[in-house]
Amino acid sequence: MKKTLLILIALVLCANFALSAEDLQDPRSLFYKANSLYEQREYEKASEVYAKILGIDAVSGPLYFNIGNTFFKMGKVGYAILSYKRAQRLMPGDGDLKSNLAYAESLTEDSALQPLPQNRIAWLFKFPFREYSLNTVSIALIILYLMLIVMFLTGIINPVFKRRQTIFFYPVLIGFLLTLGAFSIRYYDEEVLNHGVVVAKEAECKYEPIDKSNNYFTLKEGQEVLVLNTRNGWRRIRRLDGKLAWVKSDAVEEI
Repeated sequence: MKKTLLILIALVLCANFALSAEDLQDPRSLFYKANSLYEQREYEKASEVYAKILGIDAVSGPLYFNIGNTFFKMGKVGYAILSYKRAQRLMPGDGDLKSNLAYAESLTEDSALQPLPQNRIAWLFKFPFREYSLNTVSIALIILYLMLIVMFLTGIINPVFKRRQTIFFYPVLIGFLLTLGAFSIRYYDEEVLNHGVVVAKEAECKYEPIDKSNNYFTLKEGQEVLVLNTRNGWRRIRRLDGKLAWVKSDAVEEI
């Protein structure tokens, strides 16, 4: 009888331990725990818990936004901007995110650079969708495509309906083409090109990927660059004004 009771107690304890371990790995529980630590101004501990959430691939816009706030409170402006930029890809229309990112970027020295002029056609395609994530644009593109297919098929089946739907077909077609253009440009910019942020206080940029190479210019924390190549602990980067150089890999993190 005693042996049976001990076995039951052991099973209950094991079950409770398993549930507790599972709860600790639950992204939502970890998120609330990290937020609580942030409110208590335990920023180092909060960043560690947020990192655990990223470790289990539970990525979201609010998560990156809170990570950015935490890094900013810790004085790590570069990492804050990096996190805000990652959040921006998931929720570009969020007002608080825009404000925090703009303020963090105002503390960098990017304003002293003259960026290359933006393609006006690309800007016109992207402008109507600037408040939406790439996933949202892709969903809109799929819906418009399906609408075109349905209208085309119904027009074949019923010629009378084909004449009546003409007034709707061309606006949907134009919307589809505009959305397709916006998606293509956004996809190339966000998924093909590798944007990065300087996370070191200063990063010496060199003509060649070797320590003995002469310095070309210096990047400051929080500046955004385009990462062209990575090899042997170095990154080939392009600055906003188009200048190319090599920098240590740990000085720049990709968005």
